[in-house]
Amino acid sequence: MSEKYDFIVAGGGHNGLILACYLAKAGVKVCVLERNPIVGGGVMTGEYTAPGFHHDTHSVAHTIIQGNPLIRNDELGLKSKYGLKYVNPEKMSAILFDDGTVLEFYTDMERTAASIAQFSRHDADAYVRFCKHVFKNLDMLVMGMFSVPPGAGVQAAMLDQSPEGRELLRTQAVSSWDIIDEWFEHPKVKLALARYASEAMTNPFDNGTGFGFYIILPYMHHFGTGVPVGGSHALARALEKCLTDHGGVVKVNSTVKEILLNGQDAAGVTLENGEQILSSKGVCCNLHIQQIFPHMVPGVQLPPEFEHHVRTLKFASLQPFVMHLAMHEEPKYKVGPSVDEFFWIEKSHSDIETFAQAFRDLEYGYPRRDFVCYVGQHKVDPSRVPPGKSQMHLYAFAPYNLKDGGPKKWDEIGKDMAQKYLGDLRELTTNMSDDNIIGQHFFTPLDLERHNISMKNADIGHLGLYSWQLGGNRPIPGWGQYKTPVNKLYMSGASTHPGSGVTGGSGRNAAQVIFEDLGLDFDKAITP
Repeated sequence: MSEKYDFIVAGGGHNGLILACYLAKAGVKVCVLERNPIVGGGVMTGEYTAPGFHHDTHSVAHTIIQGNPLIRNDELGLKSKYGLKYVNPEKMSAILFDDGTVLEFYTDMERTAASIAQFSRHDADAYVRFCKHVFKNLDMLVMGMFSVPPGAGVQAAMLDQSPEGRELLRTQAVSSWDIIDEWFEHPKVKLALARYASEAMTNPFDNGTGFGFYIILPYMHHFGTGVPVGGSHALARALEKCLTDHGGVVKVNSTVKEILLNGQDAAGVTLENGEQILSSKGVCCNLHIQQIFPHMVPGVQLPPEFEHHVRTLKFASLQPFVMHLAMHEEPKYKVGPSVDEFFWIEKSHSDIETFAQAFRDLEYGYPRRDFVCYVGQHKVDPSRVPPGKSQMHLYAFAPYNLKDGGPKKWDEIGKDMAQKYLGDLRELTTNMSDDNIIGQHFFTPLDLERHNISMKNADIGHLGLYSWQLGGNRPIPGWGQYKTPVNKLYMSGASTHPGSGVTGGSGRNAAQVIFEDLGLDFDKAITP
C-alpha cells in the first residue's frame, strides 16, 4: 500500500526544508524526499580531508538569509530552539594585488572606506556615499526578495512610479561594471569591487548583471556575513529538527522520477525504485526546473512558450572549482601578517584589460587560475577544526564545458589543476610545504554537478542572475509565482525568485502561495 501525505516536497535543499517546516507547523502532514543520504542540498558540510576537519561543500557563508524574516524574527525557532547560530567576521576580505598592496574590506563600512583611501580619497568618499544610497532602498529590496514577486510587467509599472524605482530598473539592465565605473575612479578599487560583483557567478561586464553588485556590499555591511557555526550544514540540521518536531517526515535516498497525476492535478510521486508516495493537497519540487519539465510530467501538454523558455534558460557564465585543505598551522602570507586573520583572502589583477579577458577565456572553456579565494571559516568558528589546527576552502572560477574535451575532460585534468592551485598558494605564502598539509580534497565543476544533480552545468544557482531571469521572470516569464502549468504542482529552490545563494527566500515565498491555496493563515505559522 502506498504511503499518503497531505503534501510532498521533492528535494531536501534548504528552501524545500523551509517550506516543509512552515507547512508542518500549520498542521499539514508533509514528507520531504531527498536523493542523497542526508538533506541539505547547497548547505552541506563533510570531513573531506581528515577526521575533525569540517569543510563546506558549497556555501561558506549564509549572507542573504540574514535579512530573511525567517532568521531576523526567528519564525521557526531555528535559533532559539534548534541551535542555529551565526557569527560575523569583522575582517571580511583582503584583496592581494600583484605589486604587494592590499585592499581590505570590513563589516564596518567606515573602516572599509579608510582602506580604500590609501588608493583614492575620492573612492573612499564615494564608497560611503554609495552604501548610504543603497541603504535608503534596502528595506524595499529586502521586502521584495522575501515576498512573492509580481509579474514582470506589473513590477516594471510599479517601479516606474518613482525616481528610486526607475533607478532600480536601470540598475537591473546595465552591467555591474557600468555601476562601478560611474561611482569609482581608481583601477584597483574598481577591480576589487568587480570581484565582489562576480561572486554572483556572472561576468561583471555583461549587461543585466548590475543588481548583483548594487546590493551585495551594502547588504553585508547592514546584516553581516553570516557564517554558520559548525558548518554550512548547521542550517539543514536545524530545519530537519524543526520539521520532525512538528510531525514532518524526511525520506533520504529517495530519488523522485515522476509526478503522479489524478486527472489534471499533481497527486504524488513515483521514485526511481518504483515506490509511489501519494499526496492529497499538492507537490512542490525543490529541484532545477529542467529536471521537472518535461521529464517528470510525461504526457502532460505544456504551453508551447513554457517549454521553449525552459529549454533556452541561460546558465551562469562561471562555475566553481573547490579544494579543501587540512593543515597543521595557518598559512603565512608573504605580504605580511596583517591579512592572516581575514575570513576571505584573494589575489587580484591590477590591469583591467587582463581582468576582462580572463572572464572571456573562462566563458569559452579555457581554464585559468586568476580568480582564486582562500577562505577560512574556522577563523570565526573554531569548532570546525581540531584544537591548534587550520583548514582552507580554496574556491576558484572555472569553466564547466572545457574547450578541448567538454565537461568529461575534468576527470583527466582535475588532479593536475588542484596541484597547480596549491602551487599558486605556495607562491603567496612561506609555509605551505607538504609538511604543513594533513589532507587535501577537491571538487571539479563536474564533480559538483554529480554531487548535486540540481546544479545542472555546475551552476550552483540553477540559472544565471541576469535581469531577464529575476523577480517575476524567474524561472521564466509568466511563471514566477511558484506555480506551474500542472495544478497542485509548485516549485521552490534556486530556480525561482530570489535565486541563488543561501536565501531561504523561495521556500518562505512558496509557503505563502501554498498557504493561500490551502486556505491556511500564514501569519499564524510565522509566530515564534
